[in-house]
Amino acid sequence: MTYTTQHIKTIIIQILIWAGIFYFLVHPFTMVLYWFEYSNTAFSFSLFQDVLKTRFLESFTFDMGGMGGLLMLLGSFLGIISGLFFITIKQKNKLIGTQQRLLVRDIDALIQAGENEMVEFKSSIRYDYYRKTTNKELKLVIAKTITGFMNAKGGKLIIGVDDDGNVLGLENDFKTLKHKNRDGYEREVFRIISTQLGHEACFSNHISFYSLNEKDVCLVDIEPSEKPVYVSDTENTTFYVRTGNATYPLSVKEAVNYLETRKS
Repeated sequence: MTYTTQHIKTIIIQILIWAGIFYFLVHPFTMVLYWFEYSNTAFSFSLFQDVLKTRFLESFTFDMGGMGGLLMLLGSFLGIISGLFFITIKQKNKLIGTQQRLLVRDIDALIQAGENEMVEFKSSIRYDYYRKTTNKELKLVIAKTITGFMNAKGGKLIIGVDDDGNVLGLENDFKTLKHKNRDGYEREVFRIISTQLGHEACFSNHISFYSLNEKDVCLVDIEPSEKPVYVSDTENTTFYVRTGNATYPLSVKEAVNYLETRKS
């Protein structure tokens, strides 16, 4: 790590703060505690206050300089550690901020490029923009899309964006959930995956959120599955696969042929 003038300034400030804390606070309190220990006097809060008043000024006399100096050194050592900690945290936050901006730029680029074999847009998971109300059947659409990617080469599902690449956000979806925030949304997406595809499928999907034009979008990063994945809808179990920029159901024969082709 290369230390700049700002880094050195941060460490010096922390040294001064901690040295001051140990000299002006820890030092007097330590003397009071020593007094209780060596005088064999029972501790009480009221007596502590009285002793502190008499011992406070005494702690800054020449006779107590040795003890005060040692405590200042200890405080300075903690100040160095604290300064290094602040510098590390600040650099990590800066790095995270840079990575976040790059990721947002990447998401924006994906949306601008449009849907393809590896990218699919969905407006929502529960809110029906045509009916202007909640439509729980949309969860099956989400499940089919994720299954199609898992049975192919994997891909990215971006929720909160319509077919034309317009960012709609997740606000209308949030309103349909019990927990109307990103955490609640993430739980709902995983609930759809677990219910329709099986619990194991959750481990192949990674969810993150981004803000575009002050609107939230949800990215589901989907890994390809080594085993075939099916959507369980009441009594039906269907195999879906991503082909081009669409997801298609396959018959049993077609699914067997497709899986055999994938192995070769």
